[in-house]
Amino acid sequence: MLSREAIKVAKKLLRVKIKHKLATISQESLSQQSQEILDRLVQSPIFKNAQKVALFMNMPDLEVKTLPIIQECYNQKKEVYLPRCNTISVPNRKRNYLSMLNVPTFQDILELRPQGKYQLLEPIEGKDALDSGDLDLILMPGVAFNQQRERLGHGAGFYDEYLYTYKTKWEHLPLLVGLALEEQITTNGLIPVELHDFKLDQIITPSNTFTKIEGI
Repeated sequence: MLSREAIKVAKKLLRVKIKHKLATISQESLSQQSQEILDRLVQSPIFKNAQKVALFMNMPDLEVKTLPIIQECYNQKKEVYLPRCNTISVPNRKRNYLSMLNVPTFQDILELRPQGKYQLLEPIEGKDALDSGDLDLILMPGVAFNQQRERLGHGAGFYDEYLYTYKTKWEHLPLLVGLALEEQITTNGLIPVELHDFKLDQIITPSNTFTKIEGI
């Protein structure tokens, strides 16, 4: 078994490797893969049955394009929540922690401006999903994924901390679905994981759906 330090080193090396692969993707391929992921997602019963959905605004050139997915959520009358990275200390949370805030309309999405340390398109305010605990689905970003539904994030720990806090408060989690470009699926199937890393319920790629439960 690898030591905690060895796992951290392995994670860092894998992030570098995958990001190097992502840097070679053409815009044409990125757009095509994103459309194929959307097509698969809208056919998934997990997505069809979800009313309150948290997802993310993608980083340019490094992740599936999520704006069409967000628009589809509004088209289907779903409640949309987007992450905000907070840097102000609050009790029982990391100093840098995540909130999932409701964004009422697609026009509000289009009017978002870069915010905070990471200059991401984030909501400034909105109904916080952690206050009600009734999210149905979180569509998860990541750097790398595998067929065993394991995920490697960007390394800041925002999502792991959020999921831990959510589960501690509400004693359950929403369904967790990763959205992955083909280049983000590890070729050897290995992702270094630690005890605090959450396994996903499903991963959707342009060509495959890796799922925990048969029939979904």
